[in-house]
Amino acid sequence: MDKSIFNWSGGKDSAFCLHKILEQKEYEVQCLLTSVNKQFQRISMHGVRVGLLHKQAESIGIPLVKLELPEMPDMQTYDGEMRKMLEELKRNGATHSIFGDIFLEDLRKYREDRLSEAGLKGVFP
Repeated sequence: MDKSIFNWSGGKDSAFCLHKILEQKEYEVQCLLTSVNKQFQRISMHGVRVGLLHKQAESIGIPLVKLELPEMPDMQTYDGEMRKMLEELKRNGATHSIFGDIFLEDLRKYREDRLSEAGLKGVFP
């Protein structure tokens, strides 16, 4: 099985995608990666509180990795912090990064380009 990072937003699309990925047994999900607003301690994407995020990860049984970001980071800051995190996770064995959000061609291209820079492959089930 390919070792992977699962990009977890805390929402229904992430939950459904993770369920499908775990059913397929093609990827070993090493961690749930979630970006968090450092100031407010909420998931960047949905505003879910970090306390609930921890409960989600605990109930799923997959380690949580939080990427704490400043409020409203510019793209340079976001890309730099995410790249550092991805490179660290790659050093720990990850080869793939899985996304469960709604498919948009430009977003997929952006993610594939950033993942390529970090030496990872994207998975978009």
